[in-house]
Amino acid sequence: MSIKPNFTTMTATELRAYVLAHRGEEEALHAYLDKLHAENRGSQIYNPDDNVADAIAEYLKNKK
Repeated sequence: MSIKPNFTTMTATELRAYVLAHRGEEEALHAYLDKLHAENRGSQIYNPDDNVADAIAEYLKNKK
């Protein structure tokens, strides 16, 4: 019987490797996806048709 690792202390790279090695463990996959989401929380993907002028203005205002 093996001891389950603490997914919250693992880096995204470590979690990715673990998920690839243990493809059946849904808890590990969810922890990995949660970590990726948390790391990319500040990023936003825009469509080519989106008007991003407000987002650019907000970014520049916060950059100061």
